[in-house]
Amino acid sequence: MSKHSKLYDRAGLWQTRALQALAKGDHDRAGRLHTKSLQLAAHAKREEEKILKKQHRPYS
Repeated sequence: MSKHSKLYDRAGLWQTRALQALAKGDHDRAGRLHTKSLQLAAHAKREEEKILKKQHRPYS
């Protein structure tokens, strides 16, 4: 499993926790967890783009 796939999986777990907190009415915690989820997803996207950029370089 690649690094960006693991990060996307972790982001999904954090999002699930955020939704659980929201269901319990803990809006502050849900917001923090959602933010963490978005940060992980953004990091995964940057890693994925870095890999794609390396693959498309003809002479590196």
